[in-house]
Amino acid sequence: MVNLLNPALRSRDIRKLVEPHLHEVFWDSGVDETSEWVMASFEDDAHTQKLSNWLNSKGVTGSTKVIITDTAWSELRQSTWSSLLNHAADYFNQNHLLIVAEDRSWVMEYASQQIIRFGRWVNIT
Repeated sequence: MVNLLNPALRSRDIRKLVEPHLHEVFWDSGVDETSEWVMASFEDDAHTQKLSNWLNSKGVTGSTKVIITDTAWSELRQSTWSSLLNHAADYFNQNHLLIVAEDRSWVMEYASQQIIRFGRWVNIT
């Protein structure tokens, strides 16, 4: 089983374990069956609630540890799914991000256009 939080792993090691396998992700449906992207906006309570409901629908345990990185893999941060849910506006703030479960079972991508998608790897190697 992959453990991306292994302290022996460097940033480039984590990148090598994730990035080449992004094409293997099965993305959840988004706004319709032709797109996996959904809106990630905090412009009003309605948008915030829709995003919160969508995130909660993923069935991820709050204690799940995650790695958050920018597209250059230069900034790696660790967090939990619960923290992500409770402080979503702090994470989704115009910077392109990848959020990956510690066991590489799922990935979430946030694009700076305020859109987000969630997918799972079927085969974790």
